[in-house]
Formats: sequence, structure tokens, C-alpha cells
Amino acid sequence: MAAALEQGCDLQLSERESGGSWVSAVLDRVGETVGGSGCHIEIHAQSPLVTAMIADVADTEPTGRIKSANAVVTLTLTGSKVDWSAVRIVWSAAKSLWTLVAYDDGSGFDIDLDEL
Repeated sequence: MAAALEQGCDLQLSERESGGSWVSAVLDRVGETVGGSGCHIEIHAQSPLVTAMIADVADTEPTGRIKSANAVVTLTLTGSKVDWSAVRIVWSAAKSLWTLVAYDDGSGFDIDLDEL
């Protein structure tokens, strides 16, 4: 949240849930309706699920960097009006914290959220 604020976007967290090696929440701009941004974030770290998710796509990732990953950050975009500026801020904030390898179920590794 602090990294997003540094990028000029004050986000609020709602519907937060967590388990042994994961956390999820809905992210919206402060003052907006909960779920209005259409941005849901999930972070899984150091778990069998992460290992399986990475193994499923590792052979198709061209740089090989994904093979050393131990966490997966998933942004799920929902609704008819996604707040793309909030999505860009969340993407930039994640990039400021970790080395990222972007992946999309439809586009595979041929995706770059910097182009949004």
C-alpha cells in the first residue's frame, strides 16, 4: 500500500483473507465503492501451489528467470469497468518490490503491463 501511495494512488484494502502461505484482498482507490476498481490481488509464497504453478509454465518462459521464483502474485480483473490506472499502480508497486515475470492465461509471457 505504501508503494502505491508513493506512486500517487491511495488504495484501500478490503475483503482481506489469508492462509498459511497466501493472502488475498480487493484493492480500490480510497473513497471508491468496494470492488469498483475490478482489481483483486492474491499473493502465494513458498508453497506446493507456487511450485506447481511455476512448473506448469517454466518451459515456455523465454528467459528462464521464472525457474528461480518462489512466489506468485495474481491480479484478477473483474467487472465491466476496470480502473486501469489503479491496475498500473499496483503493477508498478509490485515491480518496485520484486523482480517480476509477467504472465497472462491468454497471452502467455507476451504481455507487458508497462504498455497499459
